[in-house]
Amino acid sequence: MPLIIQKYGGKTLATPADILQVAGLVHARVKAGTQVVVVVSALADTTDQYVAMARAVNPEPRGRELDVLLSTGERVAIAMLALALNSIEPDIAVSLTGAQAGIITDTLHTAARIVEVRPLRVREVLEQGKIPVIAGYQGITTEKNISTLGRGGTDATAVALAVALGAEQVEFMKDVDGVASADPKLVSGAKILSHLNYDEALSMMGLGAKILQVPAVELAAEFRMKLAIGNSKTGVAGTIITDKPLARRTLGAVIHTPATILPLATLLQFLFVERTLRETGVLPLYLRGGDSPLAVFKQSDEPHLLLKDYADAMDSSYDLVALVGPGAGGVGVLADQIASALEPHREVIREELHIENRLLLLVKREQSAELVRELHVLCEGAAAPATA
Repeated sequence: MPLIIQKYGGKTLATPADILQVAGLVHARVKAGTQVVVVVSALADTTDQYVAMARAVNPEPRGRELDVLLSTGERVAIAMLALALNSIEPDIAVSLTGAQAGIITDTLHTAARIVEVRPLRVREVLEQGKIPVIAGYQGITTEKNISTLGRGGTDATAVALAVALGAEQVEFMKDVDGVASADPKLVSGAKILSHLNYDEALSMMGLGAKILQVPAVELAAEFRMKLAIGNSKTGVAGTIITDKPLARRTLGAVIHTPATILPLATLLQFLFVERTLRETGVLPLYLRGGDSPLAVFKQSDEPHLLLKDYADAMDSSYDLVALVGPGAGGVGVLADQIASALEPHREVIREELHIENRLLLLVKREQSAELVRELHVLCEGAAAPATA
């Protein structure tokens, strides 16, 4: 019998009706002859609420006690989904915390990395013909403390379990149909990319695309674990991520990410910022050393909490706009077209950088949406259909 992992994010579990709908999809899949291990995030907005609660009593909550608090969100979610499944068929589902599922992590609280998976309880539940419903985002450290994996950590839980259990694939069920060629809120003609390879997916995520957590895709690439991204309402996966070469796609996507920039005065400051980010698990969008050092973060990462001494120098009035694909590197047949598209926007572009298959632009927020739409027109003209 085939075995798959299904991961459901918090937005797909926002209401009791949503939870019951997900339970129906999972149950139908099992009854159709597939073993399913479900991994869930906290219910919608729960983690943010817990962070706000913690800040009400401690302005800079961190470490072990914050992890104890944050991990409760996923525990609520697994209990609710297991209860919903058991309402469809009594005793069909068993909820398991990260620790019960055998997720062992290092000791870096709030940004832990999985070091080992011992899924003995998960296998027992499967052997009983039941559905394990597992708390993502969390585990237990090598020192037997509760840990959390940072934003998007449920993705890493799902892939790690898939590798440990020998699953066929991981299905990430979201509130979208798959990975789009641009933000549909900005570009009405954005299309779902049917296939990405690991390198392209990682490149897009490194620039802020909300696909999956970076460590999750890195782990999938290492073990060649097939990933699918689809809609939790339909159960249909629109995007597949594998190690297969891309189809003939010269330009793949336009990424648009609200950014915070931090100009740095000296190389010493740059090295300090780089080390701080590395130690705290925050991935910058862009770091530049040299004569005019610059750090660029996703605005949602709130780097001022990590680098509060530099808060006055930070500027959050820019977006990072990135064009991704083999034709984005500033050479070849598309170079003139890209240059022409950028020319009317020169006054609002603070930085322009061509790196291999990426074009990175720091653009004043008020003008970024228009530039995204113009660059997406190039994608539509240069892209052949991508096939799985």
